[in-house]
Amino acid sequence: MQEFVVLMSSYPRPYPSRWIDRYYRQHQGVEENLRKLHRMLLRIQAIVEEAHGRQITNQAMLLQLRMVRAVMYRGYYFLDNFRYRTVQAHAQDEVGDRSLGLSPFSQFKRFCFSTRTRKIASEVLDQKELQKMLGHLENIVSDMQEFVAFVSCYPRMSRQPYCSYLLLENCMFGRQIEQERIINFLLEPNHPSAKGINVLPIIGPGRVGKSTLVEHVCHDKRVRKYFSMIVLCSADSIGGGFLTDTGLIKHRNPTSTGQSLVIIELADDDMDDRTWARILHNLRGEHITPVSKIILTSRSDKIRAFGTTEALHLDFLPKEAFWYFFKTIAFGSRNPEEEPKLASICMEIATLVKGSFMATHVIGGILRSNLSAQFWCRFLKCFRHYTDMHISVLGEHPSDAYTKTSGLTYIWTSRNMSVVAATYSLHQASSAQLADLSPILSNDVLTGDVEPPEKFDALEWRSSIPPYYNYISHYEILAQPPDMLPKRKRSRSLSEGLV
Repeated sequence: MQEFVVLMSSYPRPYPSRWIDRYYRQHQGVEENLRKLHRMLLRIQAIVEEAHGRQITNQAMLLQLRMVRAVMYRGYYFLDNFRYRTVQAHAQDEVGDRSLGLSPFSQFKRFCFSTRTRKIASEVLDQKELQKMLGHLENIVSDMQEFVAFVSCYPRMSRQPYCSYLLLENCMFGRQIEQERIINFLLEPNHPSAKGINVLPIIGPGRVGKSTLVEHVCHDKRVRKYFSMIVLCSADSIGGGFLTDTGLIKHRNPTSTGQSLVIIELADDDMDDRTWARILHNLRGEHITPVSKIILTSRSDKIRAFGTTEALHLDFLPKEAFWYFFKTIAFGSRNPEEEPKLASICMEIATLVKGSFMATHVIGGILRSNLSAQFWCRFLKCFRHYTDMHISVLGEHPSDAYTKTSGLTYIWTSRNMSVVAATYSLHQASSAQLADLSPILSNDVLTGDVEPPEKFDALEWRSSIPPYYNYISHYEILAQPPDMLPKRKRSRSLSEGLV
């Protein structure tokens, strides 16, 4: 460090000397501030997890919990981004210093010192952001005493094994507040609207977790105790017959209130007023178990008009929350803080995954199986190449493509960076159907362990939480690659600016 200061003093400084002086004064306190930030985040995390374990019914409390949880995710994202960016910078410095081997008086060396000086200025700004984040979290913690006191007044929830925070892969992540809102809707007394049937629309893109959220609501003991029957239906299956004949019965409790809950999942993105009027008419004629509540799920925003209460809109997780989830799936039982180089690579891969739950479990499983920096670097390189090609040729990100049920895509492998074009159709399969198909594992294709044939079925992901869906894709490799087909408008690559 002293040699660096002597050499720096002999060259023109593109930035004021007070920036560099401030850098040296503040550098000693950066690590302590990072540790302080981490301790504060652990305190907030403990409060959030305790609140998630309580049956909170107050909407204002749920809103405050959502805000605190979002602050926690932003804090962890900031902390990890700060740490791993520093790891990348140090690695580049080491490589650059060993490879140059130039005289300290050469013109190129002078340019390198100038670049490093600009980096110092950037680090000074980063430290200001660190101080700002630290001050923000201190204010949050100081204002949470009343919140903690109120949380302790609510009863605890009994958790099933798949809801354990000890294994995040086997629990529903980031939807606890939405779950409590739905449960509150189901348990509240009916309003006189809609002739005794109250309707909650749930809207969100494909693969965002609508069915998973509703399934967890149906597994809640309070809901199962309240309703005598819970039935899953499609719009077409609700005819003139009884629900017991046309729908899938998910729960029966003859000792309850004698009311039924109907869940309607719309396969299509649209439903007209006439169809909805027919459904309501048929459900009002249900004589065995009167229907009091309906949960209506769809990708279309048009179902908002069918609700008797404000619609619940689900979207993919924000980047801060998604990073918290992705790194846990990728590292498993390992601590990312003990593997800073792997964690920095993991952060870039998470950016490319773009919030997809299914891709998180597929890619996270591959990374978790081989905790080697060389393997992760190669995987990142191949994944970036595949993503760039998908965007530039097909005009959309791969994660966006798989929110649809069919289309064009690429099949790629991380072993030799081979990429082939194919059509795909994605569907859900039961365990019995899965046994009949004998699909190839998508993990084996991505790692290059299996050479895909011209036509094949691939098991993309088998969910380990209710409703335990198996996602199957049928692929047909194209003889004519998409780059020979009419191209869509080229999109800006998501990996621009990444290392």
